[in-house]
Order: sequence, then structure tokens, then C-alpha cells
Amino acid sequence: MQLKNIVFAFAIAGLASAANNSTLTTATPTAKSGCSFSSFTATASGDLQSVAACETAIGDVTVFGTQFGTVELTGVKEFYGNLSILNATQASTINAPTLQLVSGSLEINSNTILSHLNLAQLTTVGTFKLNALPALEETGLTAGITSAEEIIISDTGLSKLTGIEVFKLKVFSVNNNRDIDAINSGLQEVTDNIDISYNADKVDVTLDKLTSANDIILQSINSFHAPNLTSTNGSIAFSSSSIETIDLANLEKIGSSLTIYKNEDLEEIDFPKLTSIGGALQISDNGNLKSLDGFPELTTVGGTVNINGSFDNGTFDSLTRVAGGFILKVEGDGDLSCSAFNKLNSNGDIKGDKFQCEDKVATSSSSSKKPNSSSDSADSDSTESGSSTSSSSSSPKSNTGASQNVGKLVSFVAAFAVVGFTLI
Repeated sequence: MQLKNIVFAFAIAGLASAANNSTLTTATPTAKSGCSFSSFTATASGDLQSVAACETAIGDVTVFGTQFGTVELTGVKEFYGNLSILNATQASTINAPTLQLVSGSLEINSNTILSHLNLAQLTTVGTFKLNALPALEETGLTAGITSAEEIIISDTGLSKLTGIEVFKLKVFSVNNNRDIDAINSGLQEVTDNIDISYNADKVDVTLDKLTSANDIILQSINSFHAPNLTSTNGSIAFSSSSIETIDLANLEKIGSSLTIYKNEDLEEIDFPKLTSIGGALQISDNGNLKSLDGFPELTTVGGTVNINGSFDNGTFDSLTRVAGGFILKVEGDGDLSCSAFNKLNSNGDIKGDKFQCEDKVATSSSSSKKPNSSSDSADSDSTESGSSTSSSSSSPKSNTGASQNVGKLVSFVAAFAVVGFTLI
């Protein structure tokens, strides 16, 4: 959804605690004759002169094609509509130094030799999208964007992300920018999703002011700092990263799932205040992670628990309810015992159809047909042929490979929702 009301950005000097520096108005914009455009496409520099002649322009304008060396928009201050600069493959410069506001989307996409972008006065935009700009090294946002709904930066040559001063967003996505090795933002709230994935080999992400978000997707990062994050309505995922420590000191609630997957350097996880996970908990294929002690206050998991690794300790002392199944596999030389988790199962704290815990000594498992379970589900989960009621077994660990590696994720699903369903 783009901005429905017209947003006028203005600086508030001396207010260090100011939020998005903008004022909303329902006033209808006025433009002089010749400055209203309906799906206008400019394919040569001369076509843009009529747009640049307007301080206030209304409508949708697309700049497209190979006839531009410079895309010149000097003169336009306010643009009420969508402005798109697409496949201008011979344009090395986009010059819009007077542009302050774009009420809809400003998209600069697939301009392969673009190396200079001048958006010196731009502060307000609906969606700001930079995509497929391999030669672009700077955003050109001198004043800085202070009001927006979506920021999407993808496949650029940027070495750092500057000029993004928004405190509240719907979407913040920074992905596949090979030279960005640090992201430091004053974001306080993201209502849809944060996606920081596959930028430079080691990206340090600092969101010191972030307090709440919906989904947070972090892939191929080196560190993540969000000390003031207290809740997410959706999921959090750390995957395929070189991160060594995951520390979310003030996080209390995750609305959907928590996934920690394939982080080979990860040695420590710490969620000291986390009490509830609304969906699934998955911790898998983190080769150096030896402890599960990072969840001292976790009481409820609303979906399945699926964990594997060479753990030495960790008992989830406060856990009293798992709404789905529970699978834990202690691999290699890990010394973690299943005894505490067996007690969770025998106490009835695991509500799902399936329980399996395998340590270096024994494998414990049980499966049962719950009142709302289908017969097919009961049959597939049963450990005793033909059993439709609770059954359990404990046997010495075998070296024949007969035990299935059920703890490992076959594939990582970035949306998380699938693994978050409750197996009740």
C-alpha cells in the first residue's frame, strides 16, 4: 500500500528524540497546466523536459530505454504518483537534486552503468527501491529519507547504506548487495518484515533502537545487535551465517516461529527473557553450538520442537507446554541427556502426537493418536505397528544407521509459517 495521504517532510532542528519528521495533510495537490501525467513514458531526454519543468507533478512517469546518458529531473520538487527509472542501460547519472517528495513508489531498476545518483533533498517517499544497479556505490540521499513505508535495496554496488533515517517502516529489505558489510539503522518499528540476506560475506547488523517487528529474516550475517527488541508478531530466523553469538537480551515474545539453522560458527544463544514462542522452535545444524541453556524463562512453544546438534547441556527448566511434537537428537560426542525431556513427555507437557529424544546412550520415543488427529497422521507417527494408543520404547543406541536423522531440516523455509503449525 502506498501513501494514501500526502506527506510533507520538514526538518525539526534541535529535537534529538524526534520521530519521522513529517506532517500528514489531506489537501489535494495542485499542479500547473501540463503537469498532470497519466502513465507517461519517457524514452529520450527531450521527453523529460516537460516533467522537469514542473515543481509539482501528478501521475505516473516511467523513464525507459537506451537513449539517456543522464536522466535529468532538476526542477521537480514534489511528485504525486509513481516515478520509475527502468532499463536506462546507457545512463550513468540520475540527477534530481530538487526532488523532496514522491507520494508513491520511486523505483530505480536495472540501470547497469548508473554510478551517480543525486537525490540530495529527498526526505519523503512511499516505496524506495534500488535494484540491479551494480555500478552504484552511494545512495545520493544527502538530506536522508525520514518518512517512508518500504525500503528495498537489492543487487547494488553500494558499500554502505546511508541516508535511511526512517523510524517506522512496513518493509526493510537489504539483500544481495555484495559490498555492504555494515547496516546501522535507527529503525524503531517494522510492521511487516525485515529481510537482511546475502550481502557481503560478513555483515554486521545494528538495530539498536528497534523495539518491535513482524518477521525478521537474517541470512549470511556476521553479527546482529537489537538490544531493545521486546517482541515480534511473526517469526525470527538466523540461517547460513557466520554469527558466533545470538543475544536478544530483552526479547519476551515471538508470535510465530524461531529458527536457528546452519550457522557453523555459532557458539552461544541467549534469550534470557523469552517466555513464549507462538509457533515452532527449530535449532539445527549449528556445528559449534554445545549448549541449549539460553532459554531459562521459556514456558510455552505453540508448535513443534525440532532440535539437533552435539549438545553438552541444556534442559529448558521453565518449559511446561509444547503444543506440537518434540524431536531432539544429540549428535556426535554431545553429553546432553534425554532424562529431563523424557520427564516433560511423561508429565503430559508435550501435547503433540510425536516425542523422540536420542542421546548417546538411548533413544526414547512415543507416539499417540490424539482426539483431533487423522488416522493417517497416527499411523505415520506410531512407533509400534498398528498402535493407536500411546506407546513408548527405550533401547541402546545402534551404530547400524537405522535411526532416522529426523532432527535435520531437509530444507530451510524462509517464511517459517509451515513449521509453525501445531501438531495437536
